[in-house]
Amino acid sequence: KSKIKIHEPFADFLHSSDEEANFEISLLDCYHLAGHACHSMTGAFLVTQAAVEKLFPESKTCERGDVIVEFGSEIDKKATGPRSNVISYITGAWGETGFPGLKGQFSRKNLISYGHNDLKENEVRFRRISNGKEVIVEYNPSIATKELSCQLSFPESWREEIFAILKNKDRVVEVTEKIEMSTCGTGSNPNGCS
Repeated sequence: KSKIKIHEPFADFLHSSDEEANFEISLLDCYHLAGHACHSMTGAFLVTQAAVEKLFPESKTCERGDVIVEFGSEIDKKATGPRSNVISYITGAWGETGFPGLKGQFSRKNLISYGHNDLKENEVRFRRISNGKEVIVEYNPSIATKELSCQLSFPESWREEIFAILKNKDRVVEVTEKIEMSTCGTGSNPNGCS
């Protein structure tokens, strides 16, 4: 299963077609966004997929604009920037360039941040704005890639790494759940509560 279901509430507000409001984003879509396939882009998709399944257990559908994303690593560290583009594309959580909202709703701005010291560099925290539920997702591709043959040369080795990660996605991604109820109307809650 290499697709994530998305609901875009802003499209509903604009009376857009159902196809604009409810759709799927595939792993291949994320490769197209990044311009290539690699273990980092694959990981960004898998990490987000795991978070969506825990944060939205009933629908297994990501509610765009209802997720805050926090990275343990800084934005300029290794592939953090490209990884965050994939995660933003799926969740609607953007930084300074995000949509500022309309009539106090649908803000996508400043919902993603970096360099959180309480997280490991390979961890990403996802927090659902509407209920405060959060998960931390850790990505360790080496669990799958360390067993690969050293005989392979580039780019064959690159492709084999991706295949190994996808074959072992339940091993390379670890989710830690934490449930906190949101205090609606206090603090920095850009989208309010639903």
